Formats: sequence, C-alpha cells, structure tokens
Amino acid sequence: MACDVLILGAFHPELAPLKPILGDALRARVGTADVVARVVGIGLPMAAVGAAMQLAEIAPRLVVLVGTCGVYRGADLAIGDVAVPSRLRLTAPCVVDGVAQFPDPMSVSLDAHPTTVAGLLRAGGKPGDVATTLGITVDDAAAARLARATASCVEHLEAHGVATACAARGVPFAAALGIANDVGSGAREQWRTHHRAAAAAAIAVVTRWLQAGV
Repeated sequence: MACDVLILGAFHPELAPLKPILGDALRARVGTADVVARVVGIGLPMAAVGAAMQLAEIAPRLVVLVGTCGVYRGADLAIGDVAVPSRLRLTAPCVVDGVAQFPDPMSVSLDAHPTTVAGLLRAGGKPGDVATTLGITVDDAAAARLARATASCVEHLEAHGVATACAARGVPFAAALGIANDVGSGAREQWRTHHRAAAAAAIAVVTRWLQAGV
C-alpha cells in the first residue's frame, strides 16, 4: 500500500477538508503524487503510536502532519496563519521550571525535511517552530516561559511524537499547522471558535504544495 505522501492528522475533523480532494477513502492522485490521509490519535503518546502503525502499513515516501495549533504571544504569527516548522522541540513546564529533567540520551529536538518545508512556505505557510507539550498550556505565565525556553512560535500536542516515529523509520517529515488560538488562559475557548477554519487553512497550504508538484 505504498504511497508518495502520507498526510496525518490527530483526529478526523482535521482531515475533513481533504475529502473534496481525496474522496471518502482519503486516497487519490494530486498533481504528481499518490496521496493518502490517515488519523493518528490525539496527544503525544497516541500520535506517536498511531504514526508508527500507519508508517508500517502504508510505507510512504514522505509524511506531512496537518492540524491546528496555538501561537505563543510575541511570535510573528496570528490566528488564521499556517505555521510551517523547521524544528520540533519536546518540552514540559516542569522541565522549563527546573523541577524535572529529560534524560541526556533522550531526543528532544528534531528537524523537518528542508525541501518540503520550503515548498510549504511557497504555498502560503509561514515559518514557525513548534514546541510539543503533553497537555494544553492554559496559564499565560507558563506559556511565556515555554516560548522563551524553546525559542518556538507555536504549541502542538502531537508534532514531536509523529516526527519521532518518522525519524525512527527514516521517513522525511514536515508539518503545516493552522493557528486556532493564543497559547494561555483563553486557548480552549478560542480553539473551539477557530479550529475548523484553522484546519482548512492548513489543508489549503498542503493542497497548493501538492498541486505544484512534490
């Protein structure tokens, strides 16, 4: 069941804008690429396992993660933009605050595939590195500390887990994440308001990239 591009999302609403392009089976040829889309699950642990299972079954040449994210205050991005990260970092408030540590051999930073990143930026995405946390940050002060410590622009729960699964199998990885909220105290309410439009914006960027030729 090998394909050229495997598009992954945390849950079905984030892939719904692909149905007019890929059909109900979420598989079709777009431009020059055979494209498949699949769900991996919500949250870092589930997404890492889900991505590993999809990679084993489908054997793609390239993976692109789509979905929604929150933007840290002070980043040169806003709700409605699509962040395309060059680097994905794993973090946690307890680590940033110095009360816990990641083990030294643990991979906490991964790079996205540069050629794909460049293509997604040409298709309308904006540069914005990603911090992956285990939970949604809903405290404004904690959000500011995470942004400073990671030098990241946006927060997303699944990105590092999916990127790690891809790295383990040697599959190039990139992401296009629609910004649905500011990270902090208003995050959940804003996300409920904007997540469908944000997911559609991310899919629009990926679609333009595919149509331009992978």
